[in-house]
Amino acid sequence: MILNKIEIELKNLYDSWNLGNTTEHSPNYSSMFRMGFPEEYIDSKKPLLMYVGQECLRCGEEKTQVWVREYQNVQRTKNRITTDWFDFGTNNSPFWNFYRQLSALGYNSLWNNLDKFHPLDAQRLSWEDGVKFNSPYGDDNLSILQREIKLLKPQVVIFSIGNGKYTSSLSAAFSVDETELKKFAPTVDEPVKDISNLLKIPNTIVIWTYHPAYLQRSKNYNNALLCIKELTKIKSTER
Repeated sequence: MILNKIEIELKNLYDSWNLGNTTEHSPNYSSMFRMGFPEEYIDSKKPLLMYVGQECLRCGEEKTQVWVREYQNVQRTKNRITTDWFDFGTNNSPFWNFYRQLSALGYNSLWNNLDKFHPLDAQRLSWEDGVKFNSPYGDDNLSILQREIKLLKPQVVIFSIGNGKYTSSLSAAFSVDETELKKFAPTVDEPVKDISNLLKIPNTIVIWTYHPAYLQRSKNYNNALLCIKELTKIKSTER
């Protein structure tokens, strides 16, 4: 299970995150979600899209960076992979169907999660932990998410996290006042919001929408995809 050169850079980033490593070895929390990076994305001419879900649910030690890489490879190609340590096929959940639709728009879609842990006795981090783990740290005062983005330089970041609990994690990650951030939150009538000007990530389109399962329940799934397609097309033309 060899890491490629991008995954090694990501591993160095995660290994240097003191708060994350302390938590990863705590009996109260899951293992850390660590991004994998598909080989074919390296030196690809396709634009990179970072697809950010809500939390790392049921992250065990077996879900290594290579596991994450292979899992998203399966979801993108729909080709089952069976080895002595990995046996998975297509996941048809709304989250992964949305991932495939984004890939079909012409992007190298990369799976990430906003909250890198979950408590072992609950499905989600508390508000306090979400803020703590997503806050900036170190001499350069950047959050773990900001460091991932700085390293990978995606042209598009899509937060599929809804406008509830994860708003506090998002505001902490970018040091944006939560009250101000909520003014730009997606709504049922407008399920996709462009927050590029608020988060100010250089040369990056930033979109905030609901989790795909909610989009499906609210019958906004196709509408959200259409909005994302139009936003990224218009913004790319403006650059």
